[in-house]
Amino acid sequence: MKRGTRLAFYLALSCIIVVVFASLYPFSGWRDPGVGTFSFLSAPLPKRLLMGDVLINLAGYMPLGFFLAQARIDRKAPVFFSLFCCSLISLAMESTQTYLPERVASNLDWIANTAGGFAGALLARRISGLPIVDIHLTRLKDSWFRPGPLGDAGIALLALWLFTQANPAIPLMGSWVPERGDLLQRLFMPHQFSLPEAVSISINLLSFGLVTTLCVREDRAGIFPVATALLLAVLVKSAMAGVLLKPSVFFTWANGEALIGVGVGLLPILLLRSLAPRIRAIAAALAMAAQILFPFLHPDAASPVTSLFLFDWKYGQIPTLNGTTSFLARLWPFLALAYLGLVYRKRL
Repeated sequence: MKRGTRLAFYLALSCIIVVVFASLYPFSGWRDPGVGTFSFLSAPLPKRLLMGDVLINLAGYMPLGFFLAQARIDRKAPVFFSLFCCSLISLAMESTQTYLPERVASNLDWIANTAGGFAGALLARRISGLPIVDIHLTRLKDSWFRPGPLGDAGIALLALWLFTQANPAIPLMGSWVPERGDLLQRLFMPHQFSLPEAVSISINLLSFGLVTTLCVREDRAGIFPVATALLLAVLVKSAMAGVLLKPSVFFTWANGEALIGVGVGLLPILLLRSLAPRIRAIAAALAMAAQILFPFLHPDAASPVTSLFLFDWKYGQIPTLNGTTSFLARLWPFLALAYLGLVYRKRL
């Protein structure tokens, strides 16, 4: 597999992970509804369409269709192969939702998802061969990221991390916030600074930053790629906050604990960036283990986000966004550990 198509394949796999968790969250309450698995296909279309829901379903599958077409698994007809895969994945997700009481299987969602995948594949076909894609972006990638499959897998890993930061109700570099009552007090009344939360964010940033330095080329293993990733996370959170959150809590994600935790977390990255890659990989694995264990040591600072009252969104995808981003944020350290193991075996 060529390097460009290999990266697209890894990104397509990341999209599939997100789609599966977003479609089947909360993975509980399975029951037999007493109807056929595919009965939703013959149901009449809803008389009233919520364009927001339709657009979200379209947008949700566009990246998957785009990267499947770019991966060129079927070299003769990549667009139609991507269309088939997106339609099949959506059909599997919608039919499985039949057995989840909190989800609704919908033929309209299936149509919108399929159309979104098709649009993404057409876009991939449209830009394929353009110099900005085949030359400039390839040069940019080659000049910054590790060569070979590990570099491509690292880009996919960082992209998945960026998605976990898309929930604007979760602090920057944080996977957790206190329960609703505590959060209300923290937002609208003076509150005591939470040291465990700041420490948790520092550990998260340290582990993420060290992994980032191992995803890029050795001559680029400094603070700049970490700061760039943080800037992208800030932009994503700001954009999502502007769309989804109530104006009074727009900067919920930028609380004092997050700002101090990020500042403190950058210091050890500055100190460790000049160490040998093997030592840096060990330090990254230790920081990742600490990130995984921290919620068990401080359960009060590790309650899942339940702050749906922060959102100002009239459609029904907010619980899915909360659940998916929180779950993937907990899954990401294990994926990063697997990546560190692969990098370490290559002896860097």
